[in-house]
Amino acid sequence: MKKCLNTATTRGYPLQDDIMYCGMYGFTGMEIDTLKLDEYLAKNSPGDLKKEMEDAGIDFAALMAFPFTPFSDSPAGLEEIKKYSGLASSLGCRILLAYMSGKPQEGVSREEALGAAVLAATMYGDAARESGLKVALEPIGRHPFMPGPAQALEVIEKSGHPSLGLVIDTFHCFRSGVSPSDLEDIPAGMILMVHVNDSEDKPVEALNDANRLYPGKGILPLGGYLQALEKNGYGGYVSVEIFRPEYWKDRHENIIRNASESLDIFLSREE
Repeated sequence: MKKCLNTATTRGYPLQDDIMYCGMYGFTGMEIDTLKLDEYLAKNSPGDLKKEMEDAGIDFAALMAFPFTPFSDSPAGLEEIKKYSGLASSLGCRILLAYMSGKPQEGVSREEALGAAVLAATMYGDAARESGLKVALEPIGRHPFMPGPAQALEVIEKSGHPSLGLVIDTFHCFRSGVSPSDLEDIPAGMILMVHVNDSEDKPVEALNDANRLYPGKGILPLGGYLQALEKNGYGGYVSVEIFRPEYWKDRHENIIRNASESLDIFLSREE
C-alpha cells in the first residue's frame, strides 16, 4: 500500500508547502482539496503544480471533495465534477472523491431513493469518464441512506458504470458499525481510495470529524481494517485525512511529520 496525505489534514497552510513536506516525509501521493488547488492556481500555472509534484516525487492521487447529492434539485456536485475534470486529468489526477450529501425526503421509499442515487451516480460517472477519470463515492458515518461500503456498492453495482468506485474511511466505518470483517468481501478493484484515521473514545453517536486522531492514537481497530484490505488485495493509496482544529494549529511541518510517522506504524503491520 502507498502513503498518501489528504490536504484537509493541513487546512490553512499552502499547497506548495504541503508538497515540499510530503516529499520530505516519504509520502508518494496527495489528495488535494479544490480550495487549496484554486488558491494555488490563482498565483501559479497548472504546469507549475505538475512540476513541483514531479520534483517532490508526489503523485496527484485524487481531487476532493465533491458533494454527491442525489436527493437535491441543485446539481452543484455534478457541475463541480464537470468543472474540474479536465483540469484534474491534465495534472495527472485520476480520481475524484464524492462524499454522500443530503438525505431522502420524508416518505420516499428506500427503492425510490436507490433509483435516484443510481441515476445521479451514473451522471457523475459519465461526466468523469469524458476526461478519463473515476469517481469514488464516500459513505458517511451514520448517514440515513449511505452509511457504509455495502450501501455505496449497491448504488455502484446497480449503475453498472465502469467509472465508479468507493472510498473506505476507517472513521466513517467505525461510526456506522462496519467491522474489519465486513470489508473482506469487497472486490479490491472497487476500492479506489482508503482514508485512515483514528478516533477519540466516545459514543459513536457523539463523534464528529473534529474527534479524529492520527492513526494509532485512538481506539479504532486499524490493524483489523488493514488485514481486511490485505485479504481482498488492495494495494492502492492509504491516505491520512483528519479534520481536527487542534492539529491545524500546529506547525505545518509537525502536522505532516506526525501524519507520516503514524501512518508508517500503521503500514508496518503488513506481514
